Amino acid sequence: MVAIVLKLACYNICMERAWDKILLACDAVAGVLLLGMMFFTSPSGVGPLGILIFLLASYVLFLGLAVFCCRLFFRFRAYLNKVHEGGIEKKSYYYGAAVAIAPILLMVCSSLGGINLIEIGLVLVVEFILCFLIAHDIL
Repeated sequence: MVAIVLKLACYNICMERAWDKILLACDAVAGVLLLGMMFFTSPSGVGPLGILIFLLASYVLFLGLAVFCCRLFFRFRAYLNKVHEGGIEKKSYYYGAAVAIAPILLMVCSSLGGINLIEIGLVLVVEFILCFLIAHDIL
């Protein structure tokens, strides 16, 4: 319980905009949904729609965590450079959306027969390309 309160306090310090509150609420709903699915259902029992809901809820959960980590990274970088970084909020959403795809891709690869080094390398290449396109305002 204390860990949840500390996470929410740290989250509120770093993410103070209205969209961040909506993302936090969606993150909490996705976490509760995932916990409920893990404890009360099985993959064979929920069917394809349940698996789709599981993957979407996982993406929302990872999106909230990735945006939070990106926001912390951008603030720490701005603190070290002693400059005010403009547009941190928008870029952190873009980077968070790109980074949140990686765990989902690895879960899908794992469900299709295991993960080897080539698949991990391909996911890293996709992440690098996405982050490069976001950094250069192409995407």
